[in-house]
Amino acid sequence: MRKIIGISLIVITGMLFSCQNEKVNLSQDEASFEKSAQITLTEAQLDAVATASEYEVEFYANAEEALTHRWKMGMKWRWTNKLRYLANHCPGVVITQGDNNGYPKVITLNYGEGTELKNDKVLSGIIVIEISGPRNSASYTRMVTYNNFKIDTIQISGTSMIKINKQNETFRNYTSDLTFTINGNKVVTRSSKRAWTWIEGMETTDNQTDDVIHIEGFVTATSGADSYKKEIVKPLVRLGDCRFIVSGAVTVTLNGEMVSTLDYGNGSCDEAATMKTSDGTVTEVDLAKYKLKGKKFRKN
Repeated sequence: MRKIIGISLIVITGMLFSCQNEKVNLSQDEASFEKSAQITLTEAQLDAVATASEYEVEFYANAEEALTHRWKMGMKWRWTNKLRYLANHCPGVVITQGDNNGYPKVITLNYGEGTELKNDKVLSGIIVIEISGPRNSASYTRMVTYNNFKIDTIQISGTSMIKINKQNETFRNYTSDLTFTINGNKVVTRSSKRAWTWIEGMETTDNQTDDVIHIEGFVTATSGADSYKKEIVKPLVRLGDCRFIVSGAVTVTLNGEMVSTLDYGNGSCDEAATMKTSDGTVTEVDLAKYKLKGKKFRKN
């Protein structure tokens, strides 16, 4: 009888120990998933903000000749309201020209306390664009500085260098060193090298709604004790009349280990994307709110 009781106790103890181990592993899995999701969603949000700020710079830099002509005549940049901004919303524009046939040219955009785009984004603060030469140059650069500039609740500070080679006019090289402050609290220091290629719409400098742009490159960033890298493994596609990236895919590596892949879909202008973490968990992502939605589906 004592022998039977002893064996039973051993079996029960083993079962309890096994259950405890299972709970610990499940907790670790959940913590790992939450960490991967947090980094991936934060980076998706910052990438959207960076893309929107770069797109704003392209809009004014590409139209610099018409902008300068109107500015010299004392005319306001009102026609942009119909294409990009809500009624009576438009940044203030100041242009300073250098001694070399008007270059370097400095365009200062002042969005004040809030300028609302038609895609519901709100811009505030100042962007300064210094252009080294005219568009018909063999090559030229644009140095962009962000001063207390915000898109919605995310503040951007730092600089971005854009290089344009006339041999491939539809191509842009962006090298950026920027600091993002999210909701006045979380700080992410982010360096990136990205290439933009216009597939459609480059010839209509006064209208961005017909633009189709492919974006390639990578990002390295630090946030607190974490360091991560994001690499575009399938070109991201940006449409001029859509606030979201519509297709393409990126991978995120956290502290040297790949933790997720984010797929932006098949080209439809919607807020849907799909995140797949390293353990095979697949989750739908809401790009409008940068939150997970729906159920998680584990591969195994």
